[in-house]
Amino acid sequence: MKNFTGALLGLTLLAATIVHANERLTLGASIGYVNIEEDEPGFEFDANDTGYKFFANYTFNSNLAIEGGYIDFGSPEDIVAGLPGEIDASGWNVYGVGNLPLSDSVNLFAKAGVVAWEADSIIDGLLVDTDDGTDLALGFGAGWNTNEAFGIRAEVDWYDIDEADSVWMASVGFEFRF
Repeated sequence: MKNFTGALLGLTLLAATIVHANERLTLGASIGYVNIEEDEPGFEFDANDTGYKFFANYTFNSNLAIEGGYIDFGSPEDIVAGLPGEIDASGWNVYGVGNLPLSDSVNLFAKAGVVAWEADSIIDGLLVDTDDGTDLALGFGAGWNTNEAFGIRAEVDWYDIDEADSVWMASVGFEFRF
């Protein structure tokens, strides 16, 4: 995973030194649906909650960007071994982003990177486990630029967290461009 992250950041920095057209900084926030599933002996969990994220995106040209941010996965709740349980998770991520402009106001994007996360497992109000890690993160979406300074985006992010079977978020948000 460290080699993947290093290669991704290295390619992004190389591209930044080659191309400087259409550079811009974007700050934004999104809110959406989070789902976390985990199925192992004695611990079955499949729940969703509302999550949110804040991000910063630096676009090098119309096709390449780097993005980083904070994500709160909410606190999905489920019944675990007959008791109420929840997973409270959050993380920081960094992505290399590929953009495909369809017009002056609409673009598609795909991103690949890593998420550094931490999670607390709570059963019947008691903290039973705290875990963290760094894992692969992928996403895709579409953006609509309402004008030069403001845009709206919708996206789906998937996190390949080893300790869970499935973690993903579908969200909508806004972005301000500088």
